[in-house]
Amino acid sequence: METREELYFAPSADRNNEKGQDYFIFHIPGNPGLIDYYYPFLYNLHTLLSSSSDANFHIAGHSLAGFATNESNSLSSRAVAGLPRQIEYVDDLLYKKVDEVRDATGKNPKVILMGHSVGAYILLEIIRSHRKRVESGKQDFDLIGGILLFPTITHIARSPSGIAASALLSIPHAPGIANAVVKFFTYLLPSNVLYRLIRTLSFPEHVARTTTAFIKSPSGLKRVLYLAKDEMDMITHDKWGKEVWGAATEAGTDSRDTINSNLVFFWGQHDRWVAQKTRNELIAARGYVDAKAKSTCSVLSSTSSQASSDPWKPNMVIDDQKIPHAFCLKHSETVAEKVHLWVEDIIKKHHER
Repeated sequence: METREELYFAPSADRNNEKGQDYFIFHIPGNPGLIDYYYPFLYNLHTLLSSSSDANFHIAGHSLAGFATNESNSLSSRAVAGLPRQIEYVDDLLYKKVDEVRDATGKNPKVILMGHSVGAYILLEIIRSHRKRVESGKQDFDLIGGILLFPTITHIARSPSGIAASALLSIPHAPGIANAVVKFFTYLLPSNVLYRLIRTLSFPEHVARTTTAFIKSPSGLKRVLYLAKDEMDMITHDKWGKEVWGAATEAGTDSRDTINSNLVFFWGQHDRWVAQKTRNELIAARGYVDAKAKSTCSVLSSTSSQASSDPWKPNMVIDDQKIPHAFCLKHSETVAEKVHLWVEDIIKKHHER
């Protein structure tokens, strides 16, 4: 079994509006960086957006560098990639994909980024570099918003799962050793048998197929743990300034680029990859929470009293449906419905500026 490196959903031919605005939504996966885990999520999101608007929506996502299961055929798999290389890789991919949409349509698309888990960290780094280009006067694409799903953007090693992962990854050569052990125990297990075993655990077909390909790949687990080690070491304090958090779009300042005021953070209520104390402190310091959300969520009410007075800040939302961190396994449709509304809100805010 093999997985796809890229997913792309184009406007359907019967709905493509030549006079309508084109929007390009680019999704950055978490770790493990296999985009096939997100197929139902991206498919449902594209269906919802296309059925509710006259605009043209292009949605794409790409596996992280080195995570193709057919590694011998992947240009991105020649070396194990840490977090800095992943940021560089995704940034280059984004520009390539925007150019492809521009060439196919003859129009400049408005761009919205999405990121899950460590993909949200990569998203913020891309925003930082984008803002620097814009503020230096360089031509760049129009980035109008970002949606961060279960973001791991500060102090991941302090989370419950991060504490366990840090202990494991402190063992010398842990990625290579773990990969070898998995290879040993699955070498004689045919892919179709492994697939059926995963299905017996009540996982959907796309999860069983992708996980089987991942386990059977030559160095999949090694790549996951190598990237995870960088996450534990590098995702620490809040390292972003006004170029990300929104001070540059406060009333009366330069608003050439509206990305800052159009960020949505969707936090898990009990996310084992995010320490609740860290999450609550970030919401209080950096986020905007509307009055309705605060009245219906006790966590938001108790941690973000100062946020409601600054509507130009990123919108912070805490899940109230107990959706797990790895939402793409069994909760794709639910999260797609939420993201659909946030995308529409981002577009509305952009039109109002």
